[in-house]
Amino acid sequence: MNKKYSDFIVYVDESGDHSLQSIDRNYPVFVLAFCIFYKQHYLSHVVPKLQKLKFDYFGHDLVILHEHEIIKEKGDFNIFTSRSDKDLFLNQLSELINNVNFILAACVIEKHKLSSQMQENNP
Repeated sequence: MNKKYSDFIVYVDESGDHSLQSIDRNYPVFVLAFCIFYKQHYLSHVVPKLQKLKFDYFGHDLVILHEHEIIKEKGDFNIFTSRSDKDLFLNQLSELINNVNFILAACVIEKHKLSSQMQENNP
C-alpha cells in the first residue's frame, strides 16, 4: 500500500439539521457519525460482503444504504413484497455490520444548549 496515503478510510454522515435558527423540538440535535475502517480489512472483507448483499437484492451494487429509504421502502427499497422479505434483508445487513471490524465515532450537538451559550458575534 502506498504510504503517502492513510491506512484508513472514513465515511461520514449526518443526522438532523445544522441550523441554530430553527430548532426542531422533536429532534433538537445535530449528529455527525464516522465509520472508520482499515483499508485492507475494508477491501478484503467489507466490500465483498456488501457487494454480495447488494447484488443478491438489487442486481447491482450502486444502491446507497440510507436508513430512511430502507425503513420507508422508498426508491430502490420498494422491492420488498412482504414484511418478512424486508426483515430478512435487515437481518442480513445487521449480521454483516456485526461481523466486520470498524470504529464508530459520533458527535451529538444539543442545539438548545449550544445556542444558549453562543456569544452575540459568534457565527
